[in-house]
Amino acid sequence: MFNSVSTAIGISGVSYPVLSLASAAASGTGEVSAAASSASMIEPSIIFNRHWIEHTFHSIGGHHFVVVIMSLIIIAALTAFLAYCSRDLKLRHISAGQNFLELIYESLDTYVVSMMGPAGRNFLVLIGSLFIYILFSNYLGLIPGLEAPTANLNTTAALALVTFFSIHYFGLKTQGLKYLKHFAGDIWWLAPLMIPIHIIGELARPLSLSIRLFGNIRGEDIAICILFFLGVKAYFPFFHLPMLFLACFSCLIQALVFTMLTMAYISGALPHEEHHEGGHDDKAGHSH
Repeated sequence: MFNSVSTAIGISGVSYPVLSLASAAASGTGEVSAAASSASMIEPSIIFNRHWIEHTFHSIGGHHFVVVIMSLIIIAALTAFLAYCSRDLKLRHISAGQNFLELIYESLDTYVVSMMGPAGRNFLVLIGSLFIYILFSNYLGLIPGLEAPTANLNTTAALALVTFFSIHYFGLKTQGLKYLKHFAGDIWWLAPLMIPIHIIGELARPLSLSIRLFGNIRGEDIAICILFFLGVKAYFPFFHLPMLFLACFSCLIQALVFTMLTMAYISGALPHEEHHEGGHDDKAGHSH
């Protein structure tokens, strides 16, 4: 669709093809700055300036190291925040930081149990870690000068592989080799047909998880970039703000979708008896 449109933006007598900017944004944020580096009125670095990372870490990877730096920023920030809030844990007269941490834990616990039942608490650390990392990674890209790690296919593929291996790990751990029987299906003489179908289906899961998350977050970056330059052309530099607010909501939705699918996949790998027992225990607890 982009290739069929020839719209251009002029800034201070310089013509900037919207399509080239969108294409550069899709290829990498560094190319966006290069695509409009001759601007005299406004620099796209307001949104897409990561050259400081490329130059600083040129000797060990340059632009390929950007996503690693962004991930380290998130990890360092979360580690510092958790260390600060949990520095003085108490049973009574708890601090505001501890109260906030308990609120986050209870919210994640409710979220996981509502999807997987009481047995889901065994996977709270995995699901909670994925949710928090993806959420903060998505939001990081909305800060000028920074980039969302999840706007890079390498990151989303790595997250999807964590989910993929977790599914089969927990399936084998809870069911043993009996877990492999579901690949053959219920009718034994259809096994030669069902096994390839199930294998393709399993391999499609990380593919869909990674591409969905990457496409949505990268698409937001491109849309915000285009609207920003359109606003500059119209002498209205805040033209992209509605899209920015929409992106804040979309970032949360993408984190929810990824973790909900992860929980659904893991639940499908668990023995059915575990779900039934969890449900009966839950009902018994309410009756008492």
